[in-house]
Amino acid sequence: MARRTSTNQTAISMWMLTTSDGRRVADIRSELDARRIVHTLGITQLRGPYSWDVVDNQGRLFVAEIRHRSGGGGR
Repeated sequence: MARRTSTNQTAISMWMLTTSDGRRVADIRSELDARRIVHTLGITQLRGPYSWDVVDNQGRLFVAEIRHRSGGGGR
């Protein structure tokens, strides 16, 4: 009997948020969700298509950026 190997490992497209002050959120399901998360961090001003200047409720200024990444099942 021939041995079968599974090829059902589908690449999952995810987004990641990183900030200049060291915070990181991975495995965000959509670009829209990632953008919404950025706006929860504070008052935002668009810096580029995928980055923002953010001032949080403590008055700290940092940059937030979202990036698209592909993930397979491993971490």
